[in-house]
Amino acid sequence: MALFVHLTPEKNAARVRRSGLSPQSWSRSEDPRLGIYCTPLLPDYTLTHQWSRELIRFKTPNMVAVHFRIPDDTPVTVGYYGKPPKPVTAAQAVAQFLSLSPEDTRGYEVFLPRGVSAKEIRRIKSLRRPVGWRYMPNAHGRRPCPCCVWPGEYGGAKIRKRSTDYNGSDTRSRQEILARLATAQDSTEIVALLDRLRGRQQGDVFRVAHLVDHPDAEVREELAYALAGFRPKVAAELLEKLRGDPVKAVREAAGADEDEDG
Repeated sequence: MALFVHLTPEKNAARVRRSGLSPQSWSRSEDPRLGIYCTPLLPDYTLTHQWSRELIRFKTPNMVAVHFRIPDDTPVTVGYYGKPPKPVTAAQAVAQFLSLSPEDTRGYEVFLPRGVSAKEIRRIKSLRRPVGWRYMPNAHGRRPCPCCVWPGEYGGAKIRKRSTDYNGSDTRSRQEILARLATAQDSTEIVALLDRLRGRQQGDVFRVAHLVDHPDAEVREELAYALAGFRPKVAAELLEKLRGDPVKAVREAAGADEDEDG
């Protein structure tokens, strides 16, 4: 039996203990399926929980690690984030992690194309302190990209101010951006406006809802990323529609803000 770890917000702990882990994340394979992201329980604590520091940028700072066992022959996929995953068994995924050096293991993830029953869960452990990389694997020592820092994130303003590449000239308020989005016709402008809107935690989803049917796939893709900054329950209906989009890039973007824990 292979032992894996899935990271989820602490508020989900009681539900997970009672009902198990439901499949809420989309795979990155050619045939997208719902399931969960996880990592094997490794001897190295930091590598096992490497995704925790990155995940708290988008979710609650209080996370728990859900330990669960599945049969060795369970079909899963394994691979580096952002690259095509390889279909293997659960036992083979564990073996691949163990064969890599600590540096190469950073950014690797396993995808289980199903949920996890309550009977398969062995332990739920609180993570008092997030570990691992932030922004990207092996990012330590590199200057953070200002485009990867969300508005309101700790130290974000300082990073953008120091950067000579970041164009911070757009100082329009949220209301001004939303008002312009209501009338903008040019796809390039709409994409730029949505990018500025990303991560502002506003609740007025109805003001961008019309873009879910925009004829330009790039607009729909950027809308999916922008919805990550809205309240999850409010944005759920739009994201669900975008997950059924005929364009693969849009579907992937709509699944990007789901519970993609590794």
